[in-house]
Amino acid sequence: MLTSTLPSRLKWPVIMDYGIACVTPALIVVLEVLFSRLWGIDPPASVFFLCGIMIVAWISGPGPALFATALTVLAFDYFLIQPIYSFAFESKEFPRLVLLTIASLFVVSLSAVQGRATASLRRMRDEQQQTVRELRKLNESLHVENTERRRAEENVRRTEQELRLIVDNIPVLAARYRPDGMMDFRNKTWRDYTGLSRDNLEGHRWGSALHPDDLAMVEREWRSHIATGGPFELEQRLRRADGEYRWHRVRRVPLHDDSGNVIKWYAVAFDIEDRRLAEEAQRRSEAALSEARRELQLTIDSIPVMVSTFDPDGTRSFVNQPWQNYTGHTQREATGKGLNTSIYYHPDDVERFDNAWRVAQAKGETLSVDVRTRRADGAYRWYNMRRAPLRDERGNIVKWYSVGIDVDDQKVAENALQRSEANLAEAQKLSLTGSFSWDLANDDIFWSDETYQIMGFDRSVKPSLDLIMQRVHPDDRARETDRAVLGAQNHDDFELRLLMPDGQIKHLHVRAHRVKYASGKEEIVGALMDITESRKSQAALDAAQTALAHACRVATLGEISASIAHEVNQPLAAIVANGQACLRFLRRETPDLNKLRGAIEWIVKDGKRADEVIRRVRGLLKKADSQRALLNVNDIICEVTALLQRELSAQHATLRLELASAVPLIVGDRVQLQQVIINLVVNGVDAMQAVTDRSHELLIRSYEDEAHQIVVAVRDSGVGIPAETANRLFDTFFSTKPSGLGIGLSICRSIVEDHGGRLWATNNTGEPGATFQFALPSPQGQAP
Repeated sequence: MLTSTLPSRLKWPVIMDYGIACVTPALIVVLEVLFSRLWGIDPPASVFFLCGIMIVAWISGPGPALFATALTVLAFDYFLIQPIYSFAFESKEFPRLVLLTIASLFVVSLSAVQGRATASLRRMRDEQQQTVRELRKLNESLHVENTERRRAEENVRRTEQELRLIVDNIPVLAARYRPDGMMDFRNKTWRDYTGLSRDNLEGHRWGSALHPDDLAMVEREWRSHIATGGPFELEQRLRRADGEYRWHRVRRVPLHDDSGNVIKWYAVAFDIEDRRLAEEAQRRSEAALSEARRELQLTIDSIPVMVSTFDPDGTRSFVNQPWQNYTGHTQREATGKGLNTSIYYHPDDVERFDNAWRVAQAKGETLSVDVRTRRADGAYRWYNMRRAPLRDERGNIVKWYSVGIDVDDQKVAENALQRSEANLAEAQKLSLTGSFSWDLANDDIFWSDETYQIMGFDRSVKPSLDLIMQRVHPDDRARETDRAVLGAQNHDDFELRLLMPDGQIKHLHVRAHRVKYASGKEEIVGALMDITESRKSQAALDAAQTALAHACRVATLGEISASIAHEVNQPLAAIVANGQACLRFLRRETPDLNKLRGAIEWIVKDGKRADEVIRRVRGLLKKADSQRALLNVNDIICEVTALLQRELSAQHATLRLELASAVPLIVGDRVQLQQVIINLVVNGVDAMQAVTDRSHELLIRSYEDEAHQIVVAVRDSGVGIPAETANRLFDTFFSTKPSGLGIGLSICRSIVEDHGGRLWATNNTGEPGATFQFALPSPQGQAP
């Protein structure tokens, strides 16, 4: 139906409804004219008007329909009732108008009732449809809700299972309690840790798992918080299944209902045994660290150096106690920004030190500078200031550490050493003495400047054994090579000849010894002296001394010429006597050959004895170079005494010999040693000439002393040595004899010292007279 499908009035503005009400009567008039005039059909006009009003009422509603009714009546009167085109009408037409009006109003009212009924039905339909839609939606939502509820229940069950699985597998002990504190749930971790099953845990309070020492405290706190309903935490020891107790932190929190009543308690326990052990270890470590820091502070404050620290920007942040004691400034006065640090250093050193410090900061390098630092009393002492950076893992400087070491004494020693080295170098230059060292392990040889000068090499040349051997005289190279290979055992003292490039020969006196340091390093350290000029002078001196010694020997022989003549005459007289005897034996008719043979043998013997005496005298008179050989000192003594027997007898002196048996041999010149003994014996005889109250006794002794030296002593019984002349006794040209030259004892001392020995004189102890004695080294008696 149209009414069932179309709305009672279209949804447009009201003016459109009234516009339709205006247009409808006009259309009816137009239709009436068309039907009657054009097509000749004269339908009842009221039908058209009623239809139009019905349409307006159906489309636009009662209001526009009433307005259309009024317009229709007017149009009907104006266009269809005579007179037409006028609103006047005849009385007979009045009923038509009234009927038309009533019919129109009836149609309008019916349309209004129908519209209201339709609208009501439409509303009911719409409400029913809305209800159906809502019921459908409700059904769908109920279906969805039911599905979601089932899904939620499934999720809850799954979540509960997952939660239980999670709770059972979390590495903490979890439990649940009733409001009275009795346990009604515990997770698997709890059961595994305690070793208690579910059957053993009904109504449990954890008491059996608690350490006995913690039980009372835990029960007291538990009851207290059950009463107050507040959460709390405790650290307590829980027994593990194996019986070991471990520390746990237990936290209990309540679950309240809407009224605030506790309906459950939940507890978790975290194993903190390792943490407590770590904390205990940390406490011990911190205590040890604190003690170490205290000891470090004491150490830093006790060490005899100044210690300080600086921030990266160069601000001093710490000074130790020695620093404060030395400068007289406290920690507060010496640290912080804006300090004038130049007051701590000598004015002449400030700029140099500050520049070095800025360079070290810019480059991040270690600083080491010697600077004079001001003491609290105003005095300055040299300190070595060393500052080193501390860097983080990125290489940034986070701190500077500084130490100041007192090097004042070292500076003084260094200055003294420099002066000493300068003096040594000058002394070496003046004395033509050089020094050297030889590092045996590294074969490294060092020469002083004077050594280079003596050896004739440039300072840039590196010393070596090959370099030395280039200069050694060819005749000495084999010996010196052996010496270099063997090295100095303890001490070596020798002379060396060098053949210089210009053909000149240099004589060097070298002394060296082995030095072993505490580190185990061994070096040969020594010195060499250019004795070329000394050797030339010594050669001239030796020649003069030889001539002087020869003159002295000749003079001495002159003094003992009578004794020498007697020693020669005795064998000559014997030879003459024996020769005469041989003549007598030969004049006999029958010569006695045995006697003749014996006389001839005596002649030969006495001839040899005379020859020996003459040979000895010739040796003393001969002017020849010194010739060293192995000698027995006792033989020399006997040879001398044989020459002096006549002299001793003439002076009424008694000679006694005390010669050691098996005395070691010595190395010496026989003639020179004979001269020494003759001089000592003659001096002893002369010293006894003025003695008249006692016998003239002369004793010659030989023996080996504790130093393995051979000693010869000539002891007289004369007047002794006056105290005022004792120190000048061996001086050249000093003599106590009126006619003496004063060279005898001086030459004797020179001869003995040239043999490596010494000559001295002392007055006899407790007896008159003096003893002259000399000691000579023996190669046989020296210790190996």
